Amino acid sequence: MSPGQYRRAYLEPLAARPAPATPLPALPPRVFYRSPARDERPRAFEQLFDSGVVCGHGESRRALAARAREIDARADALEVMRVEARSRERDLADALRTHQEHVRSLEQAVEEARARVRTLEESTFWRMTGPMRAVAHRAKLTARASRSLGHSVRLLPARLGTARQILKDAGPGELARRLRAKMLARNTSPSGLTPRGALEPAISALHVPSSDAPLVSVIVPTYGQDLHTFTCLKALAREAAGVPLEVIVMDDCAPVAAAQALAGVTGVRFERNAANLGFVRNCNRGATLARGEFLLFLNNDAVMMEGALEALLRVFDAKADAGAVGAKLVYPDGRLQEAGGIVWRDGSAWNYGRGGDPASPEYNYLREADYCSGACLLLRREFFAALGGFDERYAPAYCEDSDLCFKVREAGRTVWYQPAAEVVHHEGVSHGTNEAEGLKRYQLENRGKLYERWRAVLGAHRVNGVLPRLERDRGAARRVLVVEACMLTPDQDSGSVRTSRTIRVMQAMGCKVAFVADNLEYREPYVSQLREEGVEVLHWPFTRSIEGHIEDHGREYDVIVLSRYYVASKYIDCARRHAPQALLVLDTHDLHYLRTRRLAELEGSRALAQGAQAMYEQEVDCIRRMDVTWVVSPVEQEVLAREVPQARVVVATNIHHPEDDVPPFASREGIVFVGGYRHPPNVDAALFYAREVAPHLRSLLPGVTTYLIGSNAPQVLQDLAGLGLEFVGFVPEIEPWFRRCRLSVSPLRYGAGVKGKINHSMSFGLPVVATTPSVEGMHLVDGEEILVADDPRAFAEAIARLYRDEALWNRLSAAGLANVRRHFSPEAARRALEETFAMTPRREAGP
Repeated sequence: MSPGQYRRAYLEPLAARPAPATPLPALPPRVFYRSPARDERPRAFEQLFDSGVVCGHGESRRALAARAREIDARADALEVMRVEARSRERDLADALRTHQEHVRSLEQAVEEARARVRTLEESTFWRMTGPMRAVAHRAKLTARASRSLGHSVRLLPARLGTARQILKDAGPGELARRLRAKMLARNTSPSGLTPRGALEPAISALHVPSSDAPLVSVIVPTYGQDLHTFTCLKALAREAAGVPLEVIVMDDCAPVAAAQALAGVTGVRFERNAANLGFVRNCNRGATLARGEFLLFLNNDAVMMEGALEALLRVFDAKADAGAVGAKLVYPDGRLQEAGGIVWRDGSAWNYGRGGDPASPEYNYLREADYCSGACLLLRREFFAALGGFDERYAPAYCEDSDLCFKVREAGRTVWYQPAAEVVHHEGVSHGTNEAEGLKRYQLENRGKLYERWRAVLGAHRVNGVLPRLERDRGAARRVLVVEACMLTPDQDSGSVRTSRTIRVMQAMGCKVAFVADNLEYREPYVSQLREEGVEVLHWPFTRSIEGHIEDHGREYDVIVLSRYYVASKYIDCARRHAPQALLVLDTHDLHYLRTRRLAELEGSRALAQGAQAMYEQEVDCIRRMDVTWVVSPVEQEVLAREVPQARVVVATNIHHPEDDVPPFASREGIVFVGGYRHPPNVDAALFYAREVAPHLRSLLPGVTTYLIGSNAPQVLQDLAGLGLEFVGFVPEIEPWFRRCRLSVSPLRYGAGVKGKINHSMSFGLPVVATTPSVEGMHLVDGEEILVADDPRAFAEAIARLYRDEALWNRLSAAGLANVRRHFSPEAARRALEETFAMTPRREAGP
């Protein structure tokens, strides 16, 4: 049909048709209108169909055909993707089967190895060779002692020079005191295997202090066992003296109501359920009744030792991301019950350390854990509610605490084990210990639920029982052993400040750090301070020798830092044999031979020069044998570049945190000299200042006092007190002195390295007058950040000038702070550690 014919046919009127005999029924509105619930927007593809097919519109028909081709192309692409996905799915399934078979083979190998060990230990041969093994062990200990003695003999020439200097400056009494202190330095820590937390003999009258605005709400779920509940509450009454709390006893419909059985106990809220809810629902209901900022879930058979609650709370102050914190659980007979928990790949769990000595170092440092027992668990109340509380899929009990800890991590928070919070747990009082009966039968069933829920996460965990010492710190990026000459005492010497702050930077980089003093010393409060910061402190009697520890555990470490050449040289060979994968780092603190060489030149002493030469040979030999050497200044780096060019040397200097609040010039008075007097250069500096500088100051600054502060001072320094000089000695906090005195002095006549007394003073905005040896390698310019003078009269005049000139004081104060920020900040230390760690591979998690 032509277009004209089509038009005429289309316009031709339709023939009239007779009306139907029966009118059509009225149609409901829904026939003509879309449902309001449907999308009223026009659909482009439907419009194309109407225009192109129904109405024959050519352009719409062509668009429809193009759209159809596009859809077909997309369908083809989707089919290709489907085929590829199926192929990948088969590949992943094959890989999973291979992995599972590998895991099963490893588990089988572990079990076979354990069986062989058991067979060997039970054999007649093993029993008969017992005496031979004992003799061999004693021979090994004798060899160690012999090597240690030989090392001490080799160090004798170098140490004689130091002894002569102490004898000259401080006298024979001080030398004898030093020798006696060195020989008796090892302090034995008390054993943890002592009974504790016994039940009270009977229920009696008791008042538990309660706060109207509690910081902590303690939820104590109970079902009978009222004497245990009373013992628990009595311990809480003691803790309430230091922490505002409320105690809610959740009676789970016991035959005898807790409020009735404990009628003599006041200050406690007794809440009784109308029906038995089980442990999980009982705890959840208790949480809804609480008012405190924190919730402490505490079993009624758990007894908190003194200070445990405050120790748990300290973790939330120290760790911004803390989500849950648990305690060290101990049996009443003194054996360890749990030091945090490990959850293995199959969902099974270990109470880490069970049956061990709770005083052992491996159980006594703050660390993250897979879970901590709900017998004593602290969380913020709002966070617990946001997590949905304990998951009731685990009702009536068991695995709900592990699941909660996994939810804490899923929410971006962390779970911490706090060993300083000790709790005696009478395990099994509530539910027994037989897994085949009572509520205990749910333990195995709920373990399966836990595995199914968290199997994706558990895939990164090790196989059951494999390398638990590594698994307890699974998240560690690197494991570092730090060996120092003696216990870190940051309130007494600059070297300890530097080492302790370097350890903190390591931890911020994800490292797990173990620390040990060469003399295996245990000294408080320093051990507890390190543990509270997450450092495992090894000590006597749990560690019998550092060489033995490296033999047993050397392969656990990625980096071993040996401080000072005379310590490092004892352990290099042992570390090479038993920790071949570890990067060995020598931390010089300062170049000892360089310091002694300068003293020999100052004194004109041939004996000191001979000692310095012996020291040089030993220290340089040690540097050559190490992988990396840390020095504290670029000057020492340049010295070693000349003398030991093959050595890899990194500048790892002092670390300080500049203060923002600096008291003004007018509010200050007095002069301060700070030094640890176990270090001979500080004794010499104090004597020089008192005998040669102070007489000039008395005329230049009459009435102004210089305070000599520091630990381990010999009697000769204490006798210096007089007009214008006050001997203060050891102070537990140096910061108040830096804020009240007008300036600090560093009159060192010899030394090496970087001077912590200058860094520390400047970090508080306190200007310094110093000698040339004091400022070496510290990026300081005379007149810009510091005043420098060496002659006694010139030194005194520089002090007097700075003491009177407020404008100069303000300029040096600001410049000193800027110097600390630029060269001695944690960020600068991190760069040095990154350079060091780049030389060792990152440890991967094992199977």
